[in-house]
Amino acid sequence: MLHQLVTSKTRLRLIVKFFLYEEETYLRRIVREFNDSANAIRVELNRLSEMELIIGRPVQNRRYYQVNKGHYMYEDMNRLIRNYVQWNPMQQLLEETEWQNMYMASEEKPPYGLEYIVEVKEDSQDAGKQVMLEESIKVTFVTPNTVQTMDQTLIMVQRFDLGTANVKPQLS
Repeated sequence: MLHQLVTSKTRLRLIVKFFLYEEETYLRRIVREFNDSANAIRVELNRLSEMELIIGRPVQNRRYYQVNKGHYMYEDMNRLIRNYVQWNPMQQLLEETEWQNMYMASEEKPPYGLEYIVEVKEDSQDAGKQVMLEESIKVTFVTPNTVQTMDQTLIMVQRFDLGTANVKPQLS
């Protein structure tokens, strides 16, 4: 449903990224991660900055952005985003699985759902398994070799560390 409210695919990806990862990043890193044009991302970063949902600060020749935790809508937006990506059920599913990395992808065609790609070891019994979360989000368990062939189809190639309450990215 959030994809219907936020019609810009780039803006939606940025909102999800900033509210889930809550760490600073800069334009070029997002461009590589999203495999999108710098101009499209810059425009959306400016819009989110104007709305004060994210804040930026200059460091040498880069501008670093992060979610604005002081925004009056931060808590509500955070709940909305985590609900949209079915974060709690996903964490529960992963507690039962021996996994290495996780990626989030988005389907380009209707119903425009999300998909989690969970990387498991080559010999894992979960490899090849697919699960639906809340009937709207597909979770696919793949081996590292499969992930390498999927990189072009992933919108957000981001690793998650679920060891803490806050999700922290590990850049590949």
